[in-house]
Amino acid sequence: MAGGDTDRRRTAGILRIGTRGSLLARTQTGWAADRIRNADPSVRIEIEIIQTTGDLRRDVPFAAVGTKGMFVKEIEQALIEGRIDVGVHSLKDMPSELPDGLELACVPVRENPFDALLSRSAASLSELPAGAIVGTSSVRRSAQLRNFRPDLHIEELRGNLDTRIRKLDEGLYDAIVLAAAGLNRLGWGDRTTEQLSPDVCVPAAGQGALALQTRVGDDATLASLAGIHDVDSADAVTAERAFLAALGGGCSVPAGAHATIRGTKIWMVAMLAAPDGSQVVRAEESDIREHAALLGARLAEQLLRDGGRVLLQR
Repeated sequence: MAGGDTDRRRTAGILRIGTRGSLLARTQTGWAADRIRNADPSVRIEIEIIQTTGDLRRDVPFAAVGTKGMFVKEIEQALIEGRIDVGVHSLKDMPSELPDGLELACVPVRENPFDALLSRSAASLSELPAGAIVGTSSVRRSAQLRNFRPDLHIEELRGNLDTRIRKLDEGLYDAIVLAAAGLNRLGWGDRTTEQLSPDVCVPAAGQGALALQTRVGDDATLASLAGIHDVDSADAVTAERAFLAALGGGCSVPAGAHATIRGTKIWMVAMLAAPDGSQVVRAEESDIREHAALLGARLAEQLLRDGGRVLLQR
């Protein structure tokens, strides 16, 4: 993977993009590819489908195998080996630490970062009947749902987005909770019954954002991506990822973080929870946007002081 080889590929006008093979992954990669072409009409894009550990182990609960890097590491390996030039990820799937030689080069404009309730009958989470079965693949969502509605039965929900919705329609669940971004990208936003407020369910760090990852020093590829980089989205996810990094790479408790840009300021809410929802620790604060990473780290420290350290030690 010599730098000169990369330059020759880019001189030829070819940009090879790696992505997972799910419908959502292919759709959001196509979305990014269209914007790259619009920003750099000279580039020719080739898309390579790469199976990840998360795709291969759909029958195993996320909690049993751990989610750290399970949807990104094979794509990162293809980058390191020079088989692709760009890896497209859902940013919330990326660990806070990146492998040596790789960088997060571009964050396009962010989609809706919140969680969405899809229900077969009730108009909202509050209106679900006691004992209703709610499906989710996320321990973060599960913990917050249990805290907000301890009377609900929260059950594991695996599969691609279309599979999860089909299971709801077949009556296996009374409601399910998904990321609003995925629904919107696939044109299924009208299936949303209620968008969950961060007061109820703080999103995952980076949720709704895409991460375009490259090799460090690949200037030609960086130039092709520069036209679709969104500074507001990048600053927000910088704060959220700094929050996760400050908790430590081995953080195993449910955590969420959501930052928004308001002019020259950045505002952020973050939470840590016990997996069974018995305890949720929250904090929120603002700072100038240039201090995005410092804000994320500060909120992590505050949550640890306010009870989060006990949750981590259990």
